[in-house]
Amino acid sequence: MKCVRACPTSALTMENNRILINDEKCLNCARCISTCHNQGLLAQGSTLADLESYDYTVCMVPPALSSYCNTKEQLYDLYNAIRKLGFDEVYDLSPVYGQIMEETVRVADEFSDCSVIASFCPLINRLIEAKYPMLLDNLAPLNYPHEAAAKAIRKRLKDKGNVGIFNCCECEAKLAIAKYPYGNMKCETDHALAIVDIFPEIKKNQGFGHMKIDLCREGLQASNPAMIRQKDEYLIADGFDKITNILDMAEFDMLSDFHLLYLFPCFNGCSGGHLLFGNSYLSRNNIFPLTDGSQTMPTKLDFEMIYSDKMAITSEEKLTFQEKMELFRKVNAQLERLPGYDCSACGMQTCRIMAEEIVKGNKKISDCHIIAAAKEKAYEN
Repeated sequence: MKCVRACPTSALTMENNRILINDEKCLNCARCISTCHNQGLLAQGSTLADLESYDYTVCMVPPALSSYCNTKEQLYDLYNAIRKLGFDEVYDLSPVYGQIMEETVRVADEFSDCSVIASFCPLINRLIEAKYPMLLDNLAPLNYPHEAAAKAIRKRLKDKGNVGIFNCCECEAKLAIAKYPYGNMKCETDHALAIVDIFPEIKKNQGFGHMKIDLCREGLQASNPAMIRQKDEYLIADGFDKITNILDMAEFDMLSDFHLLYLFPCFNGCSGGHLLFGNSYLSRNNIFPLTDGSQTMPTKLDFEMIYSDKMAITSEEKLTFQEKMELFRKVNAQLERLPGYDCSACGMQTCRIMAEEIVKGNKKISDCHIIAAAKEKAYEN
């Protein structure tokens, strides 16, 4: 039951000795995966076999992966090894990260009367949608860098036939921001690849050539909270527990002195993503050597590629205020009947979640193990 208790949105339940995941509640935060000592939960991306479905393929490489290289020679070797996996083109995302970081700062400075919340991570937006809906208007209306890049790539390669765009993902949350493998068909990116899944194949291809690439220093810094330019009115934080504490305070307007809340769920930011390898502490030391002498500037992608009118995927609101209050009353009535121990023996995270399921008709009061045991004991007596 460790995974059930670890979920911040109560998306996990246990039924018939199996874990069930509610997709609407799930944030893709992977806290359940890291908690499960049996390794019964996995986050899987697409596979390289999907390359065969396209006429022309592009692999997008995030700054977090590039910054793990110690030297430019290692970087050139890495990009060549990725291309040898079967891709027609390897695309560095650091210039796009650099442009979106610039736009983030501009938005925060322009709307200095409120705390603008920004992140490159989809988890932040899903978390705010699920637990802090009052902060939805504070989200910076910026696209994810790999989605902005995918739009630009598709426009540039429109004469190449059936183009497949693959994104190398450094964390579980980004695996869902693609058409496959999880069916998010509104995305511009076709496939999400978990870096840990393809890394063994990348290793096999290393040492067989170079692909010269110039990185964007601003983009590399944008993926590491320790390297982002600090200002008194910016609050930059990493780590899931820390950012939930910040959002708790922001919801009660306790952080109004900050113009920008820049949040990373992973410790050490994107460089500390769970699907990466190596030492994330050392990656920050590689940024300047990798961009020394020659580097590229942030991109100048069009407005419609950078900005998004909707970041969080909110569900349609179907209940009126009166209906919500009636539902709240019914849930509280069932909660009064439950023991309130939050023991999770029923497979639910808390007694309140159990009460909600009873009201929905998915559970019965007798499904509470403590109440069932008490009734059985009373019957025996």
